[in-house]
Amino acid sequence: MTADRAPDGTVPLDPEFGISLTPAEFEERFLTLHKQLFASDTQGFDEVTVHAYAPPAGSYQVDHCFFHDGRNLHLYYVTGDMRNTEAWIAAYRAGDYERANRVCLEPGCGHAVGPDLFNLRYRDTLLFEPEGRFDLASRSNAQVFAFDRDGPRRYGLLYGVRGGGTDGTPFVGFNLVWSPDLEHWTGAEGNPAWGPPSWCKQGSTCKDAHVMRFGDRYLLYYIAMDRHGYACVALASTRDWRTIADHGVVLALPPSLRGTMGIESPFVLHRDGMWHLFYTYGEGLHHSVSPSPTGFVAARGNTWDVGTGAYLMGPYHATEVVEQDGRTYLTTDRKEYTRKLNRVAGVLRYRGSYADEKTLEEGIYVAEIEWRGDQPVLRKPQRP
Repeated sequence: MTADRAPDGTVPLDPEFGISLTPAEFEERFLTLHKQLFASDTQGFDEVTVHAYAPPAGSYQVDHCFFHDGRNLHLYYVTGDMRNTEAWIAAYRAGDYERANRVCLEPGCGHAVGPDLFNLRYRDTLLFEPEGRFDLASRSNAQVFAFDRDGPRRYGLLYGVRGGGTDGTPFVGFNLVWSPDLEHWTGAEGNPAWGPPSWCKQGSTCKDAHVMRFGDRYLLYYIAMDRHGYACVALASTRDWRTIADHGVVLALPPSLRGTMGIESPFVLHRDGMWHLFYTYGEGLHHSVSPSPTGFVAARGNTWDVGTGAYLMGPYHATEVVEQDGRTYLTTDRKEYTRKLNRVAGVLRYRGSYADEKTLEEGIYVAEIEWRGDQPVLRKPQRP
């Protein structure tokens, strides 16, 4: 079986949507990038990162997003008590969502604020009450965006939820809340706002949203698993956040048996006409490019033609890309690097255990991105 880029029920975007490069321009740039990758290797962790943010003692930080309000940078991140890992997983697997809620591993979104990436201070944790059985097990993993259509500017926060589905399987999807000031949040009508489309393996996953505005649309990238078992980066879009269109799959991979099993934390960047996809998979952060936002793998005409693909950048996990003062930064945690050290030492810290997850209590590390054409090369940043 293979993954289907446009499963039944999806609505394609215009084939030219988001495309500004000619085929010849893309081929020239991609060939340059491919040659750069042939002459370089994966990068390390300690050599290129500095520690930038620690969550409060007893909590952890993992998937996150940043939003600048014009004066300050806001960090929103998955948080909770990592020592609940094994108890929560056991309850969730058993379908006991009430018990999962009592030992909730992801009860809310940590929130830190500061003038820049290196001076963030914890402010509070956004705790959202369950709206039903569908979000009873956990509520976290935010994406914040500005919205000003048909009225005054307000802010949306899309966050991940887990609980019980209507068909007896688990539900994994997203709720939406709105705020006039980034302080007071009110649930949107009709939550959950988005869940796994019919082409997904129901009860598996539909999480890790990345929201970006392009033109008059909000592009919603998220991860899912299709019915054949492939881990996917999927795409949906909306203009008004009342109606969301499903555009299918932009990237699909078989589950990795080393490191992060599925795809996690997609981040899409449009730069000088090129679309860049960053995602965690297997042993760390991968990077792919495309002339289009709707697909990051294309077939070659023959063995020697230019196609597309992806490559491993290094042992980074749950990353985001941040622009600040004319510089570009990559944020990460230490999870995949710690796993790498454990593999080298022959130490088993199996997935889903506190021993595997506890490194997330350290918080966020930062590397600076130096762009060499379309290749992002990491280096240790200088604090402002």
